[in-house]
Amino acid sequence: MLDWSAADRMRYLRLAETLGLALARRAADILERHREALTGTDPGVAGPDATQLAADDAIFTAVLDAANECLGRYDPRPAEDRWCDALLELILLAQFAADVG
Repeated sequence: MLDWSAADRMRYLRLAETLGLALARRAADILERHREALTGTDPGVAGPDATQLAADDAIFTAVLDAANECLGRYDPRPAEDRWCDALLELILLAQFAADVG
């Protein structure tokens, strides 16, 4: 086990926070891109590209699974019962990240 100094701990907590906000923004970008592509609200988008959809799906699933796992530290419900709350938390974190820059 490594001996972490207080400065190291703070640095890694800030890094984890930054990473979490970046992942939330990425997930929100994927949701927005898919909404625009599937509903036709963006006239510049002809339709969803299958390759991009598959890549986005893999990324989004990984981020949502991680968010669900994190939420599980505070919510004792089974993962399949809290995924919707994890999605909401991701959306709220993405909004927070956008608001704070």
